[in-house]
Formats: sequence, structure tokens, C-alpha cells
Amino acid sequence: MKRRLVASLAAIVAATATILTASGAAAATPDVTTAGAPDVGTANAKLPAAIQVDETQNKVVASFVGIGKQVYDCNAAGTAFVFREPVAGLLSRGVQAAIHGKGPFWASFDGSHVDGSGAVSPPASPAYTDLTKNVPWLRLVGNQPLNVQTTGVFSNVTFIQRLDTRGGVAPAGPCTAPKTVAVDYTANYVFWAKK
Repeated sequence: MKRRLVASLAAIVAATATILTASGAAAATPDVTTAGAPDVGTANAKLPAAIQVDETQNKVVASFVGIGKQVYDCNAAGTAFVFREPVAGLLSRGVQAAIHGKGPFWASFDGSHVDGSGAVSPPASPAYTDLTKNVPWLRLVGNQPLNVQTTGVFSNVTFIQRLDTRGGVAPAGPCTAPKTVAVDYTANYVFWAKK
């Protein structure tokens, strides 16, 4: 089981490296920290109330810049693209430290892992992002996978925020099934755990 997990992570890392190289985005990555508040991005108190995290009960344990693709498939009717999965590398100080994929899940290279559920997005508002160009900001509940027992940066995560998004929106209008598109995006991911 452990060998399969390591092999899967290695394959995802290789795919993410290919994406990062192809998009050329890694060179312009802002600085982030994995032990406290992010050096970049929007402060929790300034976020729309729907996606704030209660700072009296939780603390920031990590923040990363996510660079990758939002993948969409054309629906069978050919009327629209529907979301399939994210594929992204998470960078800390310009170095890839984790991956993000379908589920959604986040896996750190330290072996820790967290799944997300219960996505909450603020009401559409140009005050925080243009949803015609950028995927929405989100707050998700962190869940520990049943079969993964490790310690590390994602081991006790209670909430995940996706903030400061750029790109990632599916093309509008009809499409031809079974077409798949992968749209470049970046976001700041902030991970919270109980104090």
C-alpha cells in the first residue's frame, strides 16, 4: 500500500512538473510561508463572511501558492463543459511542496494528506473576484482520510481556503463531446487547524 502511494505521488509530481513547465508560471511565484499567516493573499478578516475561518478556534498552519489546471469535459449533449478535477502543484518559497487533485485532496511531500468537503463560496461579487474569468474563492472543511495515518503539515487541518484566484474558468458555450480542456489557474491555499 505504501509503495503504491509513493508511486502515485511520484506520478502526480511528474505530471505537475510538466504542467508548471508548460505554463511557465513557476518563475513568477510569490513567496509564502508554511508556519503562520501567508506573506501574500487576502487576510482572513478581510474576506467575505461566508469563507472566513473562526480565528478564536483555529490557526493558520500552512499557506501555499497553487499553480496548475482546472480540467473540464464537454457534456454528452455538447452544451457545456463540466468540471472534472484540479491538477496543481503547491509551492512554498518557489519550491513545490505538495500536490492538489481530484476529490479534492491535498498531499504534502512530508506524507500528510487532507481531503476537502462542504465547499462554501461567497455570493458573486466583483469586490473579490470576476467569476467570468476566475474560479470562485472557497472555504472547505478538512477531513483526514480513513486509511492515511501520518503526521505532517496536513495531519490536523480543519479548514482549507482557496483565495486570490486567477483563471481556471471553463470555456463558455457549446462544445463537441468527448472534448477535454485544461485551463490555467493560480490560487492561494490557506490551511487551518485547531488551536
